[in-house]
Amino acid sequence: MGYRSDVRIVTSKEGYEKLNEFVQKFLKERNIDYNILEECDIKKEGNNQCYFGWNYVKWYEDDYDEIIAIMKGLDYLSENDYSYRYSRIGESYEDYDEQYYDGNGKGELYLEYPSLIREFDDEYVLSMLKETSELKNEKEEQKEEIDI
Repeated sequence: MGYRSDVRIVTSKEGYEKLNEFVQKFLKERNIDYNILEECDIKKEGNNQCYFGWNYVKWYEDDYDEIIAIMKGLDYLSENDYSYRYSRIGESYEDYDEQYYDGNGKGELYLEYPSLIREFDDEYVLSMLKETSELKNEKEEQKEEIDI
């Protein structure tokens, strides 16, 4: 199954186009058909910004070419003065990465940062408690009464 992460990126609209071009070229040079940019779990545009990302994805920056393409594409954006914001939340509580670059070109300032909240998932814990309780009750019902 592997380790999973949630990833969010914010770019200018033009920055997204440049990132997409870079990723397509990178993947084509390596004869790879899968472009993860075409499989975003969320992608929204507004105020000259593009917000996109993935949920529960295997984000191995050294192992998967489609992920390497995105990360090298972010480097390309900064080298060419395009702003971006990148955030990745791993499964472990302390596993969090963030990168950003503020370009000086027109339309490249004041990008929004991805907003994240770590919160308690009470519904999950309560459902697990309920399941555990139900399993215990089932086991109790399955026990035979023995008269001695």
